[in-house]
Amino acid sequence: MLTKSDIQSLLQCSRKLWLEHHNPELAPKDEPTLYRRAIDGRIVGDKAREQFGADFIWPPGAENHALAADGAKILLAANPQKPAAEVPMVHRGLYARADALIPEGNRYVLRETKASTFPLKKDKVTPDVPEEHYLNDVAIQVWTMEGFGLFLARAELNLLDNQWRYPGGGDYSGLFRVLDVSADANGRKNQVEAWLHEAQTALAGNMPQVETGKQCSDPYACPFRSYCEGLDPPHPEHPIELLPDAAGKSLARKLRESKGYTSILDPKPAELTGKQADLYRRIQTAHRTGKAVLEPGSGAPLIALPYPRYYFDFEGIDLPVPRWQGVRPYEQIPFQWSCHIERSPGAFDHAEFLDLTGNDPSRPCIERMQDVISPDDGGPIFVYYQTYEKSRLAELSIRHPEFTGVVQKYIGRLFDLHPLVKQYFYHPQMRGSFSIKGVLPAIAPNLDYGELDEVQEGTAAQVAYLYAALDPNTTAERKADLEAKLRMYCRQDTWAMVEVAYFLARSGRPKRPDGM
Repeated sequence: MLTKSDIQSLLQCSRKLWLEHHNPELAPKDEPTLYRRAIDGRIVGDKAREQFGADFIWPPGAENHALAADGAKILLAANPQKPAAEVPMVHRGLYARADALIPEGNRYVLRETKASTFPLKKDKVTPDVPEEHYLNDVAIQVWTMEGFGLFLARAELNLLDNQWRYPGGGDYSGLFRVLDVSADANGRKNQVEAWLHEAQTALAGNMPQVETGKQCSDPYACPFRSYCEGLDPPHPEHPIELLPDAAGKSLARKLRESKGYTSILDPKPAELTGKQADLYRRIQTAHRTGKAVLEPGSGAPLIALPYPRYYFDFEGIDLPVPRWQGVRPYEQIPFQWSCHIERSPGAFDHAEFLDLTGNDPSRPCIERMQDVISPDDGGPIFVYYQTYEKSRLAELSIRHPEFTGVVQKYIGRLFDLHPLVKQYFYHPQMRGSFSIKGVLPAIAPNLDYGELDEVQEGTAAQVAYLYAALDPNTTAERKADLEAKLRMYCRQDTWAMVEVAYFLARSGRPKRPDGM
């Protein structure tokens, strides 16, 4: 018997489906992104069921799918006017659980809850239509439901309203908004039987031959990607897709399709066009020579900056169901920051903030910043990709308007190292990436994020926060361990900025303070 999740895996990638059934051990264990998805889905599902009150049907969840579905049918027949949650249904060997079936006369409203924000008209914040995989999900359920013998009143997506702010006091009445997707679901449901047959055929055969590509991350990151990359045919040593950003990828696609170029070494420099032509040509030169390119003048924007200099980085948590008053679904709330402070050339100390109490960390975050970063000394605040830090600061001032003046001063002093790197530097080792984790191995190879323990990137930091601050089952010893790992990770991010600034200024490697 196949499941709704199997069909969704097929629609993403037939090899993903095959590996999930035949070689599931190839997926890495304890992957942070998968944990976030699972925990977010569980929390949002719990809140959605609270909409029914206490009087609803919860059918059996036995491992035997057919028996569970039989039990659900009996319960629905006995209580036809009660809403039901997590309803198991089976039709032609396909198993699906409905998040909610809400009676409406002799029919049911099928309501599917997702830990995603509500589609609005285009507002540069949310998409204007539901995502394809959500509509396919509902269509699979409608097909199974109707074959199971239940009549559909309408199909709904129950999504988070990202314009709603939690008023506090446990009042989550505005958390969700419902979108009627009956037309989309009915328009797609006739494809489900073909999808089921395709999945059965794929599983009965040998592992599908599929090269890695966009499907490895759309709609979800595939846990088998690393394994599959090892099976790909040899690629050019310097693929043309190393051209960065959306414009670079578009140019790479155009050159591949029109000229047949597969390597970044293939185009003539004059063919590397666009607003970032100089960057593309620098990347090509570096890959052609195998050597780094640091353009003249890279230190000029830094030399005139005053001291003290602050190297600063936030870590934030974006909960789908807000816990703290005034917060929107998935609004990033900083719970940690690190700051290396250069009082005078080469003289460093360090300050940091980390709140694992589970309480709203936003006010203590700003108050601690004021203790460390003088609002009035004029020192630059170095960040890497300032959009994140600028957005967090702006949101903090909205939630705590009494700090607006201070926050605006901080925003005005942000100095972004990311565009400076893109303007002046490239190393073949960066492989088209200008993230700080892509740059650092090229300029400071001894600072390896891979050598950090459990927390090596942002999602892992969020998972560590969830365990340490919000999971009541986390022991004191485990919490202390996670705290140490969070501090080490964030500290490395800000010291990495120091390394980048010194490199661009051609000042040699800075001496890291003892104990850091």
